[in-house]
Amino acid sequence: MTTFGKTINIVLLILLTIAKPLSAEPFGENLPSPRIENLLFFVQRNPDANTVIYELNLNEDGTLCTQAPVKVSWIKYAEDGKREELTSVERKYVYGVHSQNLGNDEYEIHLMAYTKLPLYLKRSETDNKYKIYIKDEGIPYLLKRVFIKLDKYSIWSPKVQYIDLVAVDTANGREILRRINILDNQIN
Repeated sequence: MTTFGKTINIVLLILLTIAKPLSAEPFGENLPSPRIENLLFFVQRNPDANTVIYELNLNEDGTLCTQAPVKVSWIKYAEDGKREELTSVERKYVYGVHSQNLGNDEYEIHLMAYTKLPLYLKRSETDNKYKIYIKDEGIPYLLKRVFIKLDKYSIWSPKVQYIDLVAVDTANGREILRRINILDNQIN
């Protein structure tokens, strides 16, 4: 298992452990993809389609808010698609972010659930738009989507079956899927 795989595994297990309880609604295989202009990436998990979105935080004049460049909220697809802010607990301990300005229009972003995993917010060389990158052994991958498949769930002991990471290899532009099988502790 690579350092990248181990780190993502730990982050997502922490997110599941301290996140609020999941809805009892049935899980659908075709989850909606958020269509938001400044979306960076999103997190989904079964059994419902509720989605945590990470998007650029822009000032009224359209410039990036340098004090808090990423904002996080819910899209409650299981509740008529309404947008909802994170609770203070979710923001402080689970889905919230901390950012550090690195200069040159680049920011290091950390998820509050696991501050050791650096995400990098910077402008893409291809279209000059801000995007979130994760580095695996020095190779940048553009993070697009995370899906967490639960086998069984209780508030105190979620049983994660696997985690899918969808990213783009910046060297060749190909979308990649990395599945982390938690029950078997294997990465495919």
